[in-house]
Amino acid sequence: MATKMSKYTGGNGRKQLPSPYVAHVDYVEIVEHVFTEALASADILELFYLPPDCRITDISVVTAGTSTATMDMGLMTGTVASDDPARTLGTLLFDDVTPTTQQNATVAALAAIAKSAEARSIGVKFSANIAASGSTKLTAIVRYAST
Repeated sequence: MATKMSKYTGGNGRKQLPSPYVAHVDYVEIVEHVFTEALASADILELFYLPPDCRITDISVVTAGTSTATMDMGLMTGTVASDDPARTLGTLLFDDVTPTTQQNATVAALAAIAKSAEARSIGVKFSANIAASGSTKLTAIVRYAST
């Protein structure tokens, strides 16, 4: 198993998510990942991170080119952008969903993600291998707020 990085979590030029300055005001980020690198079914894609002291208030996901592969998405163990192979998915926002049509997180899944003083990674794991292709992508619309 390997941890793969997205443009939000990998490298020095990674895209930064805005940190809210006003409590309880939603920020919206459209997170898009194009699969330019293959992803094995045992791999976890570190898709984005949740800024410190924030909670996700809503999240929707959809994929293109992933066929019938199901997906889990949730908090990752370890430090943001760490390539430690022992990292896993923990508290799930999505469990075994087929994201070829838009999927929305349940209120119960959102409530299970408590705020933390540290930034936390949100990762994705698919049930099947995902081939590298410029037309294969995952899009998430994330709403989050400081609390």
